Amino acid sequence: MSLLEVKNMESGYGKTSILYNINVEIEKGEIVAMIGPNGAGKTTLLRTISGILKVKKGQIVFQGKQIENLRPDERVQRGIGYVHQDNNVFPTLTVMENLEMGAYLLSGFGDRLEGIFRLFPILRERKKQKAGTLSGGERQMLAIASSLLLTPDLLMLDEPCGGLALRIAEEVCAKILDIHKMGTAILWVVEREIESVLELVSRSYVMESGQIIFQGTEKELLSNKKLQDLIFG
Repeated sequence: MSLLEVKNMESGYGKTSILYNINVEIEKGEIVAMIGPNGAGKTTLLRTISGILKVKKGQIVFQGKQIENLRPDERVQRGIGYVHQDNNVFPTLTVMENLEMGAYLLSGFGDRLEGIFRLFPILRERKKQKAGTLSGGERQMLAIASSLLLTPDLLMLDEPCGGLALRIAEEVCAKILDIHKMGTAILWVVEREIESVLELVSRSYVMESGQIIFQGTEKELLSNKKLQDLIFG
């Protein structure tokens, strides 16, 4: 049984559909990239899986149970974490206060907090600092850490390294791999440094104009001239 199955799904904003006939499967502990040009519908897909957007048609099945009618917080409790591309921390709150907000569904999170600080030691150093004063890479780490506090089985990341300097992006990517090694499945939306990410994932999906047009391995993707032209220009 797959961890996540998106079946013949259609969704969008209001009366306007953006995604059509989307079929995606992710296995437990798998790391998968979602690739496509800007405006292809990648963020819309994550927002629909997380419950921010409603499903117009089709199903979302997570750990064998349909979840398309659940609220976003109910999906979080089921084990789905989602890190937005932008505005993913509370800038006026400290690092520690952000983590406390991330753990709002927990009655206590001392042990999990220690695990977060071991994974992201910079956050321990910055715990009294306002999130809005962190560097771009540190903010991304804080956003990811906040989602990890609830120990998701699936972590969805929307362009987590976008706009970061190369060295910082490599550090964030390394942390994502550490999370994957801990057994968390990852759905990774990527628009930049695609070739570098392809080396890290087991499979990739390619989206264009709200539809999935390919799914396969790095080798299969890079051997397809049409896909190369679409992705790399």
